[in-house]
Amino acid sequence: MIIYSKKIIQFANEIKRTVKDVLSREVRIKVMRDRFYDREQRASYPIKVVIYNNKSMLGYFDPNFYELGFHECLMHSSKEQLHNVIRHELAHYITFINYGGTVQPHAAEFRAFCQRMGWGEEVYKATTCLEDGQHASGIEESSIFRKIQKLMALSTSSNTNEAEQAMIKAQQLLVKHNIESTPIGDEEDEKVFLKRIIKQKRENAKMRSIALILETFFVITVFNRSKDFTYLEILGNAVNIEIAEYVANVLHDELEKLWDQAQQHAHLRGTIAKNSFFLGLARGYCNKIQALKREYNSDATNALMVIEKKMTHAKAMAYPRLSSSKSNASYCHESSALGEQMGRQLNINPAINKTSSNSGALLAYSG
Repeated sequence: MIIYSKKIIQFANEIKRTVKDVLSREVRIKVMRDRFYDREQRASYPIKVVIYNNKSMLGYFDPNFYELGFHECLMHSSKEQLHNVIRHELAHYITFINYGGTVQPHAAEFRAFCQRMGWGEEVYKATTCLEDGQHASGIEESSIFRKIQKLMALSTSSNTNEAEQAMIKAQQLLVKHNIESTPIGDEEDEKVFLKRIIKQKRENAKMRSIALILETFFVITVFNRSKDFTYLEILGNAVNIEIAEYVANVLHDELEKLWDQAQQHAHLRGTIAKNSFFLGLARGYCNKIQALKREYNSDATNALMVIEKKMTHAKAMAYPRLSSSKSNASYCHESSALGEQMGRQLNINPAINKTSSNSGALLAYSG
C-alpha cells in the first residue's frame, strides 16, 4: 500500500527533485513544475511520486495513474542505488509515452532507451525483487482487529440487545484504538496507509453507498479517476484499512442480494430505483452508527473530534489538491425509503478468515 507521514512526504519530495533533475539534465527534455514534456513538446505528463511498502520490487511505474512508486526501504539505501532505481522507472515512463502499452516492460525498446541515455546494467537491473522478510506487508492482523471482528460477529445475533451492545462495543473499541494508536509527540509522523480497493469503469450509486458505509470505520474514502477506470481509495491507519477492505468486499456482492430482497417487498424496477435504494441503505446504516456513537460516555464527543482532526491531517497529506463532485442523478423516494429502513437493520460481520468463501453469511439483515 501507499504510505504517508511527514518523513515519507519529505522523502517523496526528494525523489521528485531527483526525477526532475534526471529528466532535465540526462534525458534533456523540458520540465515545468510538476510536469515534463515529450521531446517534441507536443504533450506534457505529470510527475507523481508515491512511497509504498507492500510490494517485492524496489520501484514501479503505473501507466493508469502516470505514477512512479518507490519502496520505503530506499530511504535507507545509498544515493547511487536510489538514483538508479529512479532512472529505471523513468525509463519505463518514457518507453510507455513512446510506445504505449504495446511492449513488454523490459523488452528491446526499454533496453534501447537505457542505452541511448548511457545507462548500463546498474540501471537496467536496478528494480530487483526484495528477499523474503525485507519488505513489510503494510498491515498485520492485531489483537485489536481480532477483538473488533468478534464483536462485529456478535452484532449479527438474533438477540436484539446482544447485537446492539456488540455493535456499540465494536465502535467504542475503534474509537479507543484510533485515539491511542499514535504515541504522544509523534502525531505529525504517524503513518497512514492508502489502498485502492474497488476498480470500475465509472463511479456509480453502489460504489458511493459502499464508500459512505466504510467511513463509519474511520477511513477516508476518495474516488480517483485514471485514464480508463474509477478507483475507490481508502485512507487510514492499519486496522481501519483492514476492516474497511473486508467490509467493502462483503458489500460489493451482498448489496445486490439486498436489492433482490427489496424487490420482493415492493414493486421496484429500473436503475433509478436501484440507485436510490443503495444510497438510502447507506444513509440508514450510517444514521444508526451515528446514533450509537452519541450513546457513548461524555468523553465520546472529544474523542471523535480528535479522530476527525487526525483524519483531516491524513487527507491533506495524501490529497493536497482534492476536488469534489456532486451527483445530479434522478431519485426514487419509495426505493430510497425502503433502503433506509433496511439499512437501519443492517449488521456487517467481516470474515474472520481471509480465505473464507462463505460470503453469504457475512452480512445480516433482520427484516
